Amino acid sequence: MKKDVFKYPDTNSSRAEIEYLNRKFAGQKIGIIGLGGTGSYILDLVSKTPVEEIHIYDGDIFELHSAFRAPGATPVEKFDSVETLMKVDYYHEIYSRMHSGIFAHPEYITMDNIGNFSGFNFVFMSIDDNEARCRIVNGLIRLEVPFIDVGLGVNKVADSLISSVRVTHGSTSKNDHLSKRFGEAQSQDNEYAPNIQIADLNCLNATLAVIKWKKILGFYQDLKQEHNNLYFTTTGKMLNEDFTA
Repeated sequence: MKKDVFKYPDTNSSRAEIEYLNRKFAGQKIGIIGLGGTGSYILDLVSKTPVEEIHIYDGDIFELHSAFRAPGATPVEKFDSVETLMKVDYYHEIYSRMHSGIFAHPEYITMDNIGNFSGFNFVFMSIDDNEARCRIVNGLIRLEVPFIDVGLGVNKVADSLISSVRVTHGSTSKNDHLSKRFGEAQSQDNEYAPNIQIADLNCLNATLAVIKWKKILGFYQDLKQEHNNLYFTTTGKMLNEDFTA
């Protein structure tokens, strides 16, 4: 019997006559590591698909500045408990109003709990620690769990900003490109190191990541099967790289 994960009917898919494509999401168990600016938008988009489970991981609290990078508008009364309000709990409350398969995990991912992803169909990573990123990536490859890692770089130049957005896909079948995309150690010169973050770029980063995931599932046609996307605000140019051999 088909399990309906939504709290109310998906009239959007039926209206567009694409309900049959939703079978591509059936039974999917998805992980999202990091519920910061980009990760929260990833959750927003994935929660609107009929995947069976969405597990969100973050050991951080939801602070005042988080509201300016979060989807929607945070109620002012939420900040009365800002010192104890975990990001995963905040987002679980919001998105469980629509999707019944969301599970909150108020913890960071380490080598001690990476094994929890065994059996997952896909994982999104949105974290700002490069050493942790590399450990998690290696763990996911060992577990044979495909993933997408996102990166955002924004810098001030004179009186304006320059920025780049990265989406990198990895799996057991294609991972030889990963070291050149984010290296193995924390670096002050890392192009995608954490600095300035802005909601529109976080949203774009998440949107590109979710579109890529849907291409991998076959929801969108994928003719190139690239494993790395780069977008630059200065030129509006999108680079597609690291193709399957």
